[in-house]
Amino acid sequence: MVTLASRIKVSKPVKLLGVISFLFMIWILYSYRIIDKENLLNESELGSEINDENVVTTPKPDLKVVKVDVYYECLCPDSRYFVLHELLPTFEKVGSMMDIHLWPYGKATTTVTEKGYEFSCQHGEQECIGNIYHACVEKIVEDMTKKLELIKCMISDNYEPENIAKKCASEGGIDFEEIQTCASGQEGKELHFKAGLKTEALHPKVSFIPTIEIDDDQNSQKAILKNLLKEVCASYSTQYLTHNEKLANCP
Repeated sequence: MVTLASRIKVSKPVKLLGVISFLFMIWILYSYRIIDKENLLNESELGSEINDENVVTTPKPDLKVVKVDVYYECLCPDSRYFVLHELLPTFEKVGSMMDIHLWPYGKATTTVTEKGYEFSCQHGEQECIGNIYHACVEKIVEDMTKKLELIKCMISDNYEPENIAKKCASEGGIDFEEIQTCASGQEGKELHFKAGLKTEALHPKVSFIPTIEIDDDQNSQKAILKNLLKEVCASYSTQYLTHNEKLANCP
């Protein structure tokens, strides 16, 4: 016969096991909520859509970008204005969604001789030399922020190309020797020649410098030169966003 005392002795371990199981279930649920919250935070950091505002703060994680080709001359006042007042400010706001390519040549001409290339530039010999330094910077400096800062510094005062390139490279913490080797040798001439081929292949042909292409299309040059940020944002939105989405930093 099982007494009341023996029942109590049997049921205590069962109750203890039940309490432990209940606490374990609570711990699992709490851990799951923490992990889920962390995942949500990670998604927001990647630039996912904020439902309340329908704003994409940064380009989506697939890294889709808008290609921007800039055809310019280093001594052209209009080119200088575009770089300083449109290209750099736009990159500062939405640079992560831009794929920028620089083609310093403009309305120059090239003659192929037995000794190599001879260039004639719209603003004289110094512009040809300056264009070559710009072309070498475009190839050598991989970090786009540093590259554009160097181009900005150079184009602000490009009448002594070698001196300004050396000064600007030093200020930007960029190795000047590699740029100088490129600009003073055959490589620089080859890069200038290739920039010329790219410029001359434009359709429609160049009539004004700078000329800008967005995703290989000249579109409305007047609109691009006046407000590059607006045109880049419009191109990105058309290609990659839904109707209700918009980008931060875009007009």
